[in-house]
Amino acid sequence: MFKRKWKFILAWMLLFVFAINQAFPAMAATKEDTGPSIKATYRVLNQKATVSYEVSSKAKLKSILYLPNLVTLENSIRWTESGKKISESGTFEVKKSGFYTFRAEDVNGGVTVEYIYVDLEFKAVWISYLEFKSTGYTKDEFEAQIDEMFDNVVDMGMNAVIVHVRPFGDAMYDSDYFPWSKYISGTQGKDPGFDPLEYMVEAAHDRGLQFHAWLNPYRITSKNTDVKTLATNNPARKWLTDKKTSNDRNVLSFDGNLYYNPAVPEVRTLIRNGVLEIVRNYDVDGIHFDDYFYPTLGSNYEKVFDATEYKSYVDNYKKQGLDNYILPIDEWRRQNVNTLIKGIYSAIKLEKSDVVFGISPGGFLDTLRMKDRYYVDVDTWLSKPGYVDYICPQLYWSFEHSQYPFDGILNRWLELRKNTDVNVYVGIPVYKSASNDEPDFKKNANILADMIITCRNSKLVDGYMFFRYDNFYSNTAKKAVKNLLNVLNE
Repeated sequence: MFKRKWKFILAWMLLFVFAINQAFPAMAATKEDTGPSIKATYRVLNQKATVSYEVSSKAKLKSILYLPNLVTLENSIRWTESGKKISESGTFEVKKSGFYTFRAEDVNGGVTVEYIYVDLEFKAVWISYLEFKSTGYTKDEFEAQIDEMFDNVVDMGMNAVIVHVRPFGDAMYDSDYFPWSKYISGTQGKDPGFDPLEYMVEAAHDRGLQFHAWLNPYRITSKNTDVKTLATNNPARKWLTDKKTSNDRNVLSFDGNLYYNPAVPEVRTLIRNGVLEIVRNYDVDGIHFDDYFYPTLGSNYEKVFDATEYKSYVDNYKKQGLDNYILPIDEWRRQNVNTLIKGIYSAIKLEKSDVVFGISPGGFLDTLRMKDRYYVDVDTWLSKPGYVDYICPQLYWSFEHSQYPFDGILNRWLELRKNTDVNVYVGIPVYKSASNDEPDFKKNANILADMIITCRNSKLVDGYMFFRYDNFYSNTAKKAVKNLLNVLNE
């Protein structure tokens, strides 16, 4: 077990605040009813945080103070000795993680003290469908597993979890659009009798963890094209088996897998609606897509997959005399993905502006720009507004890798960020220390830790995501994980 230092600190703080409220109930009630209101948020970029605050009050404000540490007592002598006077609203920059406390007093004696904890690094663990059983769970079994995993994540010193809620066109919650996942009930479409996502979000927040819902937008199946294995209420099965022929190409079969067709507006609407129901119905902190978009189409990329839709697009433009505006098929496919991404970003922000949307593409920049695969436009996402709040490239290579040495590919990604409103996180491959994929990771137990040091030395990396939860507990990765966590929690 890792040290539970943050859990004990949080428990102590809650107990302390409870004791204060019990000792001064009248004061607490007065503050709630008549005292000033303080709202504070922060945003991290390049290992610095900008704290934004706003103070409002029914009565005239007498004083507003701020301290760069935790002070819970409104009459603490520290306010008079060290409190910094600030205006009713504004921003300030901080360069250290920690508590920042505000005190506002009105002319009637009403006093409010609020604090915010600023963490300069986003530190998240990916929890994939592979961490869940395909045979399903009872409510008690599932909650026990989540409690154990989230406790361990806190013990590691992390502050967020990225949890799969739609791995294969399904749902780990009660969806209006997608069938129940077999990774919760054992059978796709079968109701488990409880709400896993509701519990996961609550369990994360109870431990001070952010919860980001992880979805794969296009993937329906893996190594299976038999539509009869899908739940009867699966939209892919409905489209393929109803009497309409107009929607048959909403689902494509390629290389032994089923995918939603990225070129079809009806598909984009389905995916967007699936995101929106999560944002509306659950208190998630973020929506997360990984690296699965278009599959690798190979040398015949111009003739397969959604080539039929491309031909219709070309014919339509020619009929309108717009021949000069026709995009090559690879650029057209990137446009299809961009249309989806921009639509989802806009929909999320209209629904809940504080919910973030981010993508974790593969880290191999040269491959991402090839004409036959993925079609993810990372150059646009990192340079123009309205697409993502963060990018997390999966930089899964050692420092000695011949094509993508870690420090070299990291710098290439950081140079792409032209829009400073986009955070850059780095995907760290814990799994490499538990596998034989790249021998350097087995030979050198310091690689993962050195990755964190390199990122911090850049002064440009905003955090990390670690792939994946189970690998932290691999016997072969023990030393590497210990070294990693020692550096991460320095």
